[in-house]
Amino acid sequence: MKRSAVRSKRASLVSQTVAKICILCCLATAITIPATAFVVVSPTSDVLVNRVPTSPTPTFLSPPQQWSPTATTTSTPTATTIPPYSSSQLFSSSMTSSLNEKVMEKLPSKKVVDAVIESKTQSIVASDVATRAGVSLSQARKDLTTLASLSRGDISVSRDGELIYEFPSDLNGVLSSNSAKYKARQSFEKAWPSVFWGLRVTFGVALVASVVLVFSAIVVLQSSSSSDDNRRDDRRGGGMSFGGGFGGGFWGPSPFDFFYYRPYGSYGYYGQTIDDGVVRDPEDMGFLESVFSYVFGDGNPNAGLEEKRLSLAAQVIRDNKGAVTAEQLAPYCDAPDVSDSSSPSSFVDESFVLPIVSQLDGEPRVTEEGDIIYVFPDLQVSASSSNILPQVSESAMILKRAGLRPDASSREIQNLLRMNGISMQGARDKTDLMEILEGVLPEATPEEEAEVALMDPSLLQEREYKFSLASGTNKFFAGALGIANLGGVLYLGKLFSQYKLYGVNLPGFLGLAQTLYPGLVVYAILFNLIPVARNFWNRKKNAEIQGRNKARKKWRELARSKGSNVLRKLKAAAKFATNRKILKGDDSLYDTKESASSLQSKKDQMDLDAFDSLLNDDKNTFQ
Repeated sequence: MKRSAVRSKRASLVSQTVAKICILCCLATAITIPATAFVVVSPTSDVLVNRVPTSPTPTFLSPPQQWSPTATTTSTPTATTIPPYSSSQLFSSSMTSSLNEKVMEKLPSKKVVDAVIESKTQSIVASDVATRAGVSLSQARKDLTTLASLSRGDISVSRDGELIYEFPSDLNGVLSSNSAKYKARQSFEKAWPSVFWGLRVTFGVALVASVVLVFSAIVVLQSSSSSDDNRRDDRRGGGMSFGGGFGGGFWGPSPFDFFYYRPYGSYGYYGQTIDDGVVRDPEDMGFLESVFSYVFGDGNPNAGLEEKRLSLAAQVIRDNKGAVTAEQLAPYCDAPDVSDSSSPSSFVDESFVLPIVSQLDGEPRVTEEGDIIYVFPDLQVSASSSNILPQVSESAMILKRAGLRPDASSREIQNLLRMNGISMQGARDKTDLMEILEGVLPEATPEEEAEVALMDPSLLQEREYKFSLASGTNKFFAGALGIANLGGVLYLGKLFSQYKLYGVNLPGFLGLAQTLYPGLVVYAILFNLIPVARNFWNRKKNAEIQGRNKARKKWRELARSKGSNVLRKLKAAAKFATNRKILKGDDSLYDTKESASSLQSKKDQMDLDAFDSLLNDDKNTFQ
C-alpha cells in the first residue's frame, strides 16, 4: 500500500510538471506568432506593411506557412494588425504639421512689400516692383505670388501672358492678420531699434563699470598696504593701538573688506560725469552710445547699395526704351577705371554689366558693326504710365541741403523761412520761394556736397566709411577712458601678482575682482585694439570706394561725350528701342475675381468677335 501510494504521488507530480510545460509552450507560441506576423498600418495610406522576421530561421510559424528570405509577405488570416491611431495622436500630428508649415512659411521680402505699398495703384506688375524695390525680376515675380497668396490678392493674366497683381489697400494689416510669421517680423522690426540702442548703451556701461571696478580695487589694495605698514611701525615702537597687535588684526576689520573701507566715500563719479558733465543734443548720440560707436563704428554706410544699383539701372533702361549700351550702364556698375589716355574702343570686355543684365532679364544683341546692345523686353511692360522712381531735380537737392524733404510743399518752405526770420516779400509761387531759399543757404560743405551727389540718379555713388558718427568730445572721452582702463588693468595685475606668488585667494570684493581679472584684461585690450584695426580697415575700404566713384564719374562723362564709337552704339541701340506697353484692366484674359461662368461667357464672346472680324475682313482672308 505504501509503495502504491508513493507511485501514485510520483505520477501526479510528473503529470503536473508535464502540464506546466505544455502551458508554457502554448504561451510561448501565442506570444511569438504575433511578433512574426506583425502588420503595420500606415496612418496616411491603406497599404499594409508586414514586418519580416529578422532571424534567418523561422520560429513558431503555422505549419502551412513557409518562410523564405526573398518571399514577399502578405496579410494572412493568422496576421495580427495594430489598431488605428487614436484621436489624440492624429490631433498631435496635425498640430505638429501645422506648426511646421507656419515656421517654414516663406515671406516676401520687405523691399517688395514696401514697393507695393508705395506704388499706391490698384494694379502692379513684376517689372514695376523690380524697378521700385531694386530686386531682380525673378525675385519680384516670386515675392508677388507669395504676397498674393498671403494677402488673398487677385491675379489676372493679360493677353500677352503677363501677370497683373491687385492687393488690398491695407496690405500690412491683412498680412499681419493672415500670417503670424509676418506679424512677428513686423514686431521685431519695430522693437529692434530699441533693443539695439540698449545693446549700445550696455557696452558703454560696461566700460564705466570696468573702470570703476579696476580703480576701486587698486585703491583698496593700496589702502591695505599702507595699513600694514602702519601696523609694522606700531609694533616697532612698542605702542598699543586698536588696529595693531594680535587682537586688533584678527578680530578687527580686515584690510581687504571693501564694504568696510570706503576711501572715496562714493563710487558714482563716472556716472555723475555722464549725467551732469555731458550735454545731450537731441540730434547727437549720448556718451554711452558713443562708446560703442568709437569701438565698432556705426555700421555699413552703403546698406541697400545693390537695391539702389538695380533700381537706378532699371529706370535708365526704361528711359532709353529698353535698349542700352555698356557705356550707359557703366555708371551703375563696378566697372574698371577709364584712363585719360585710353580710347573707348579699347574696352572690349563688357563683363561688368552682366550682374545687371542677368538680374533684369536682359538679352545681348550684336549689331552688324560688332557692337553689343543690351535689350530688356520685360522691363518695357508696366501697369503705370508715369515714372516709377521720382525724378531728382536741382530743387530737390536744395531742399535736401535745407533739411527738408525732396518733395516739400510751399507751406513747409514758408514755415522754414519764417522760423529763420527771412523775408518772403515778392514771392508768389514755389519757384520764388526756392530762389529765396537758395540765396540764404550758406555755401555747401564738402560733406553736404557729397550727400547731395548721392541723390544724383545719373550715377551710383558710395559713401565712405567714417570712424565714428559721435561728436568729437564723446570720442575723446571714450578713447581716454579706454586707455585709462587698460593702464589700470595692467597696474592691477601687477598688484595681484604679489598675492598670486604666495597662492593667496583674496576675499570679498577683491576676490571678485581677482576672479574677473582675465576678462577685464581681454576687454581692455580689445577695447583699444579694435578701433586701431578698424581705422586701417576703413582707410583701405575708403580708397577702394574713392576709386569706384571716380571710375563711375569718368564712365558717365564718356557716355555724355558722345564720341564716334559711343554715338555709333547709341544709334544702334535706338533701332532696338520699343515703347513701353501699359497694361490695363480690360486687357486681362483671366482674373481670379471672376467666376467660371463669367470666364466662359467672356471666352465665347472673344470667339464671336474673332469670327466677326474675319467676316468683315475686306481682304477676304476668311475664304
